[in-house]
Amino acid sequence: MGRILVLALALAGMVWAQGARADCNQPAKEAITQVPVSGHPFSAIPTSDGCTIFVSLTARPGSIVVLKRAEGVVTQAAFIPVAGPVTGMALSPDGRFLAAANEAGVLVFEAAKLLAGTGDAVASADDGPHAGSVYAAFSPDGRLLVVANEDSASLSLYSTAGLPGSLKPVGQIPVANAPVGLAFSPDGKLLYSTSEVGPRSWQAKCTTEGPPHPEGVLLVIDLARAAADPAKSVVGGVAAGCNAVRVALSPDGATAYVTARGANAVQAFDTGKLIADATHALRAVITVGSSPVGVVAAKGKVFVTNSNRFGGGASQSVSVLDAGDLAGSQASIPAGGFPRELKTTADGNTLIVTNFASGSVELVDLARLPPK
Repeated sequence: MGRILVLALALAGMVWAQGARADCNQPAKEAITQVPVSGHPFSAIPTSDGCTIFVSLTARPGSIVVLKRAEGVVTQAAFIPVAGPVTGMALSPDGRFLAAANEAGVLVFEAAKLLAGTGDAVASADDGPHAGSVYAAFSPDGRLLVVANEDSASLSLYSTAGLPGSLKPVGQIPVANAPVGLAFSPDGKLLYSTSEVGPRSWQAKCTTEGPPHPEGVLLVIDLARAAADPAKSVVGGVAAGCNAVRVALSPDGATAYVTARGANAVQAFDTGKLIADATHALRAVITVGSSPVGVVAAKGKVFVTNSNRFGGGASQSVSVLDAGDLAGSQASIPAGGFPRELKTTADGNTLIVTNFASGSVELVDLARLPPK
C-alpha cells in the first residue's frame, strides 16, 4: 500500500509540474504584449520551459533583467547591474549558464543565481578594449562558446569545460569586417557567421550606409577544425548583401536566412551548397522593411525585424514570410522603436522581440498572427 501511495504522489507531482510548465506558456489576454524595461533591450533569451526571459540592457554599467511568465502575465522578477554594456546573450543547452557579450569580451553567469536576483559572473574572458564583443553563442553540445568581436574582425572561441569558474581560450577565427550574427548547424558541426563588410578586394557595391563598401559575407566554419586550428577553420563563404548582420537557420538546417540591413532585404541560402557550390547557394532575395536586423525561422515562417534604426520613430514592424513561398505575400506584426532581436520560445508559440529604442520586450502569440 505504501509503495502505491508513493507512486501516486510521484505521478501527481509529475502532472503538477507539467501543469506548471504549461501555465508559463499560457497565452496572454492580448495577441501582442508590451513589457516595459528600464533601458534599451538588446537581446531576450527564454529558458527552455518558457517560464523565464533574460533581457540584456545596454548602458554603462549594463544590466540583466529577469522576466517571469505565468498564466499569461509577464512580471519583472529581478534587475541585476553587471559590468557592461551587455549586448548579445546566449543560454547554454543545459540551461545552467548565460553568456553575455560586453564589448571587451564575455561574461558568464549561473542562470539559477540570476533567478535568485544575484549577478556576480562566475567566469569572464577579455579580448581587449577594442574588441567590440557584441554577440555570443554556445555550440549545441555546450562545449564551446563563440563570441563575435565586431571591432576586431574576429570570433573568439572558448572551451566551457572549466565552468563554473573559468573559460579556456581556444583561439580566434579571423573573419571579415564587423562580424555579428552566429548560428550553429543542428548537428553542431558547422558555424555560420555574418560580417557586415566583405574583403577590401571586393567591388564597393553598397552605398546606403556610409562611404561605398563591399557587400557583407556569410562564412561557414568547421568546428572540428576550429578546435584544432581556429585560424584555418573557415571552409566556405559567399557574398550576403549590403551590411549582412544576422543569420538564422531553418529548423532542419537546410536554409540560412541572412538580413542585409543596407539592402532592406533577406537573403536565403542553401546550406548544402555553401561549401562546395557557393555560386549557386543563393535561393532567394526577399525585400522587406527598412534596415532589417533580427531574423528567426519557426513553424514554417521566417520573422524579420524592420528596425529603421537610422530613421528613428517609435512604431516599426516585424515582417512574416512564408518559408515555403518566400516570394509570396507577407504579413506584418506591429513593433516598437528599433525592433532589434528575435527569439521564439521552445514550444514555438511565442515570438519575443526586443524594441531597443522604445524600451520594451514584446511577446507575440503566433497562434493569433494577423492575416496577410
